[in-house]
Amino acid sequence: MGKIILLGHQKGGVGKSNTAVNLAVAIAKEQFKGETDRILLIDADPQATLYRWSQRRDENNEVNSFPCIRLDGNITAQVKREAEKYDYVIIDAAGRDSREMRSAMLACNIMLMPTKASRADLELLEHMAETVETARDYNSNLNVSVFINMAPTNSQAEKLIAKKLLAEFPEFKLMNTVISERKAHRDSFSEAVGVHEWKDNKAKAEVSCLLKEMCDELI
Repeated sequence: MGKIILLGHQKGGVGKSNTAVNLAVAIAKEQFKGETDRILLIDADPQATLYRWSQRRDENNEVNSFPCIRLDGNITAQVKREAEKYDYVIIDAAGRDSREMRSAMLACNIMLMPTKASRADLELLEHMAETVETARDYNSNLNVSVFINMAPTNSQAEKLIAKKLLAEFPEFKLMNTVISERKAHRDSFSEAVGVHEWKDNKAKAEVSCLLKEMCDELI
């Protein structure tokens, strides 16, 4: 059974799709020598950002395509079936407390929640804490890890703010990795590649750190 990774948050615009593709590319590069056929991408968001990225990538003969499917509604059973065929299944789920996100939480090994470090963004975690507790009634091993995403490159203040606020939510674990706001993320995503296939070593290093920390949680 492959590992099931869910990118989820009730809030949009926090970088779920970008994180999903960068983790997929990083896994392929670092674990499978660039081969992509052992990693399934699942787009469970009506906006279909991940699926459209995959379609653009299919047109690029210089990189390997990822298998990618779209699912909606209650996706628990289908996700578990797909995990029998792949080493990793990475899900980009709709926010807004969607049925797709809630049902994916019942199947996943780890839920990664990218969040911006502003107080307004972090305070939204209160509602997510309730959602997580409900999901753990059915998936008692659900690991929910929060990381700071799209942070300014010249400040560590955001992480300090996050640590203080997240102390109020034992449902979550704050990851050490901070992903900075870098032009490389926007440029690589528009070209349907990951930062591991781009030319910004700092962006690549941050994603590598996120991948390592995630894999340590999955052991």
